[in-house]
Amino acid sequence: MIMAALTVASTLVVAACGNNGKPDASDAGGAGAAKGSPITILATSAVNSNLASLPQFFDVAQAYAKAVNAKGGVGGHPLRITTCDNQASPNPTVACARQATSDKAVAVVGFAIVSPAYLKLLSDAKIPWVPGVARSPLEFTDSNSFPVTIGSDFSKVGGVALAAKAGCKTVSVITNSNFVAQAKQLRRLAKAQDITMKIVTYPSNASDAAPYVSQLKGSECLLIGDTSDQFTAQLGVALAQSGVKFDQIIGQPTLTSELVSKNPIVWEGALIASTVTDKKAPEWSKFDAAVKEYVTTDQSKHPAQQAQPTWVSMAVITNALREMVGQHKKVTAAGLQTELKTTKVADSDGTGPMLNFTQTSPVPGSPRLFAPEIGISAVKDGAVVPAFDGQYYNIQPFLMGQKNTNMFFRPGS
Repeated sequence: MIMAALTVASTLVVAACGNNGKPDASDAGGAGAAKGSPITILATSAVNSNLASLPQFFDVAQAYAKAVNAKGGVGGHPLRITTCDNQASPNPTVACARQATSDKAVAVVGFAIVSPAYLKLLSDAKIPWVPGVARSPLEFTDSNSFPVTIGSDFSKVGGVALAAKAGCKTVSVITNSNFVAQAKQLRRLAKAQDITMKIVTYPSNASDAAPYVSQLKGSECLLIGDTSDQFTAQLGVALAQSGVKFDQIIGQPTLTSELVSKNPIVWEGALIASTVTDKKAPEWSKFDAAVKEYVTTDQSKHPAQQAQPTWVSMAVITNALREMVGQHKKVTAAGLQTELKTTKVADSDGTGPMLNFTQTSPVPGSPRLFAPEIGISAVKDGAVVPAFDGQYYNIQPFLMGQKNTNMFFRPGS
């Protein structure tokens, strides 16, 4: 079938932001059989920031594009990735929205601490925001936002759901002092499950977790909230030295196999709630292969696994674009926005649950929570592996205040 010509313009890269005018590797030499006019997607993340350095969100978007382009692109048209460092700060984030317009991007993916101004700029330009890791309530209410996972804050709620499922009646949660409000929300949800929760906070400059372990003890279970990789590592050391034990530890994606290997006895049996299932699940084989072939960033410092949700975003967008090209529709940001808004089955290549962007979520305050599921991993024999056969856990009933939820299903179902 001869596809209609796409009218996507060449990409312009804003020098003040992103890749400073240099073409991404996904633009040059990586297109394979994809020789048509490019389809541009902007990836945004915090790189030069005191809060976080997350270039892996760029790496994953670029790796996905290269893998697609090597197999002919989207109907012969290569995906082009431009990047913009939002610095986890309001003004640079707004600048990234402006760059998306300048780049003539059809969508924006990645991680950002969004503001009304950022979302309005994208909405006015009809450029859909397709976050893999939505964090702000704005992203679950804005009509131009298409979150493809449960988001980082809701995944921590999933930790409370796992605590309830494990039968915990008392839980200690450790979190950075900057995220006390989020911890208090977890405590409110825990109370609805008849769980008593104790919140222990630590400052960002903490160099030793030992003082906080003594505050955590006395509860049946331990829930790791918003903690850095470094503090989670310190916590493992402190738990090993103190001998304090819990019936169940529930972690976040900061609990990696590399970290577990340093104190395997402490972490053995821990469950990990995240926005996606572990990359060792069979549905993630393409991700693993693309990262191995195309990503050159030091994985010990910036593991691509932490940016898996961006792979989900790229898959959803690419499959929508294939639908448009297959129907000879003009590929524009506005066209993609319409395509997503009318999509009842948004396909992520099996890496996540099917998404229906036409439905409204019943979860209070989150009408655009399209994926109320968490991925679950577990620590087994000193390594992080998929739990429950790589299935997702639907916590929407839990978010609605129901108890004893037990809704597991295969990815893509």
